Amino acid sequence: MTRTSAELGFSPPDRLLITCGPAALGLLLTAALPAIARWALRSPVGLPFRPVVVLISRVDSAWELAIQAAILVVAGLLATAAISESLTHITVTPDRLRLGERELPRSEITALFPEGDTLVVLDRESRQMVRCEPRARRRVLAATFAEFGYPWRDTDPYTSLYRPWKSGDDLPPEVDAVLSARAAVLRRKAAKEAGELRAALEKLGFSVRDEDGHQLWRPLVRS
Repeated sequence: MTRTSAELGFSPPDRLLITCGPAALGLLLTAALPAIARWALRSPVGLPFRPVVVLISRVDSAWELAIQAAILVVAGLLATAAISESLTHITVTPDRLRLGERELPRSEITALFPEGDTLVVLDRESRQMVRCEPRARRRVLAATFAEFGYPWRDTDPYTSLYRPWKSGDDLPPEVDAVLSARAAVLRRKAAKEAGELRAALEKLGFSVRDEDGHQLWRPLVRS
C-alpha cells in the first residue's frame, strides 16, 4: 500500500538514547566523580579548579550523593531537551515537504543532499532553501525521499562548479566584499552571521560552501 505521508523523526533506539542517555550518564557520574576527584587529588599533577575538585571529593554521605544525582539528572534532561530542539523533524508528502516549521512545495525542490550531518535543499535557482540537521538518519532520508519521488542526491550535484575563494578572484567587487566579510565571520565561528552572509551572496547570484575552513564559491544555476 502506497503511503500518503511519512514522518521522519528519531528512530526508537535513537529516541531511547537521547531521552535516557544524558540522565543515565548523570547517575553514573554521581557514583564515579567523588572517587575520581580523590584519585586526582593524590596525583602529583597540578589541577585546574582545585577547590571544585576538593569539594567533589568530599561527597560521600547518602544525602550529598542524592543532591549531586538530582543536579546531574536535571542537567541531563536539559541536555536532552536541547538536543531534541536543535534537530529537525521532517514530514514528507508527495507534493510538500515540512522541515520543522518550514514548508516547501515539491515543485520548487531540485535537489536534496547531505553535507556532513546537515540536510541541504536546493530550489530551481540552485539556492539553498533550507539547511538543517534532521532527526532521522541518512539512510532513512534517502529511502523515504526516493519513495516519494524527491530528487535525493548522495552529494552536492554542483560540486564540480565550486572554486576556492581568495581575495582578488575574478568576481564582482560586491561579491568579493561579502566573501571577505564572511571569511572574517568564519574565523570568529559566528555561524548565524555566516548564514546571513550566505543568503546575501545568493541574492547576488552566487553560492558558497565551507570546506576545511575555506570558502568555495560557484555561480547559481537555473534548472
